[in-house]
Amino acid sequence: MFPSLVADIAKINRSVDVKWENPVFKVFDDRSAVRVLDELRRATRYPECVVDIEVGVDKDEFDHPERYDMLCVGVSYAPGKAIVIGERACRDDSVRAALRRLLESKRLICHNGKFDIPGLRAFCSTGARLFFDTMLASYCLDERKGIHSLEYLGTEVLGTPNWKLEIDKYRNKGESYAVVPRKVLYQYNAWDCAVTFLLYQYFVAELDKHGLRPLHDFLVRASNELQYPEVDGVAVDRDYNEWLTTNYVEELDLWDTEFGVLTELPGFNPRSPKQVKEYLHSQGRMVTDTTAETLQDLYEKNILPEFLALMLKQRKGQKLYGTYVKGIRKRLYRGRVHPTFLLHGTVSGRLSCRNPNLQNIPRGDVIRKQFVPEEGNVFLQGDYGQAELRVMATLARDSYLHDVFNDPTRDLFDELGERLYGPRAVGNKELRIRTKAYAYGLSYGREEYSIALEYKIPVPEAKRGMLAFMGLIPELDAWRQDLMRKVLQDQDDLVTPFGRHRRFWLITNDNRKDTLKEALSFYPQSTASDICLEALIRLRQGLGSRGAVRIPVHDSILVEAAKGDADDVAVYMKEVMEDTAREVFTDYVPFPVDVERGKNWGELS
Repeated sequence: MFPSLVADIAKINRSVDVKWENPVFKVFDDRSAVRVLDELRRATRYPECVVDIEVGVDKDEFDHPERYDMLCVGVSYAPGKAIVIGERACRDDSVRAALRRLLESKRLICHNGKFDIPGLRAFCSTGARLFFDTMLASYCLDERKGIHSLEYLGTEVLGTPNWKLEIDKYRNKGESYAVVPRKVLYQYNAWDCAVTFLLYQYFVAELDKHGLRPLHDFLVRASNELQYPEVDGVAVDRDYNEWLTTNYVEELDLWDTEFGVLTELPGFNPRSPKQVKEYLHSQGRMVTDTTAETLQDLYEKNILPEFLALMLKQRKGQKLYGTYVKGIRKRLYRGRVHPTFLLHGTVSGRLSCRNPNLQNIPRGDVIRKQFVPEEGNVFLQGDYGQAELRVMATLARDSYLHDVFNDPTRDLFDELGERLYGPRAVGNKELRIRTKAYAYGLSYGREEYSIALEYKIPVPEAKRGMLAFMGLIPELDAWRQDLMRKVLQDQDDLVTPFGRHRRFWLITNDNRKDTLKEALSFYPQSTASDICLEALIRLRQGLGSRGAVRIPVHDSILVEAAKGDADDVAVYMKEVMEDTAREVFTDYVPFPVDVERGKNWGELS
């Protein structure tokens, strides 16, 4: 938040002339709305308009467009001008038809359009698509979290009062907007629209000034396509979910018993931070918190290894159960779970996911097996092989990796393993996994101590392995050193081929190490994710009725298709994903895609 501190200090040192004027708006809550909407549709002097919806959703229900109770629809067509279609009018079929005609005739502007557009699609059967998103525009200009809400931007950029405070008088946190008096709600909706229109004008100029409009437009295209896997969701095997519930509950109970024996405290609760802290204190280990990071740090120092190993195992099991077993069951709607994919959720630009986070499920079949296709369908997963390593090889123009990746008869990990461990490494699964740690650790600055700890090998051995690998890839090593120098000395923005920026605002002795790790991971993570995101856009548009995108996971895409179409879809997926990487990024090295199929997600590696 350092840039916000600087901006706030700057406000103290200058005269701030706020010229904000409250928007002019009118509410239409009967069939007269049809005339107004049709007049606006025919007005060619207004080629674009802001649209914003307010809906009633019970806090105990799952948030899905089909469950929205449409309370009002706001439209802003010029600076400071807005209309609001009231709740009664929204129930009229002729008003809905007029609204659909308007939406399909204009370029639509929203703040977080991935919420509004699906809601409108379910409400009035429109085929409208998002044209500009002020939330995504803000994110393009400043990738930090927590600064992209409409109220925050209105206050900071336009100097508005906080107009949301008025409706907060009538509702508790998390409570539906349906409890707000309509007159108050309609004014709030009109302000949302008017502020969004003014932010649109501001951000268009800012994006052009900084050369970021192409990035914004890419994210808008992605927003238009990600709406479909969100709304469609993915089916869940309820019987298997129940089986998982039983097994996790039994396992967690067993661990509770083990804690009682280990600590000699029969009532010890590993889920209580207070009790965990007290136990650590009783063992001479004073800690200020019991976060996973703190426990992991103690464990890596070989402090109370038996207790901490069990604690970390219990934490992981509790997390998996709470989020991906119990949590999935709570979020089911018509037998499906509907995740939300965030285009602005990470500072790296990597696509993220929540409610639930299906991108963070551990590999393997135990949890993923509960996600299934419909009867008669199969899952197909296209996976970019070694995507982040190939991104780094390209950006560094590394000659060794270029030759390896362009020769299908060569295997990077066999060659590296043989160099590190001799001929016995070829075909040895354990040594291959150990070898991969050196290669994949490049993307986040992994050090020899970490490798030695994980694989229980001497630190000198891990260091020899690291030096041997760096000796093979001098161009990539030089690229990494130059990147770190750019961050620490030049303090330049890092910019990916897709135009994403990573800005490091304040580097201190305390955050220097973490900053460099973030810098090293930025290019490979962000670029690989964007290649995959562009492939998703093309896939979803090209699959048609043959298949549907279900879940994107950083460098892979899960698709559902009918069994009879599976062969053709697999070929198409491979072709589109490989062509996308070559066309939007590079042909320096290939980006091969492996397509697997299975009757559930767990069968796919």
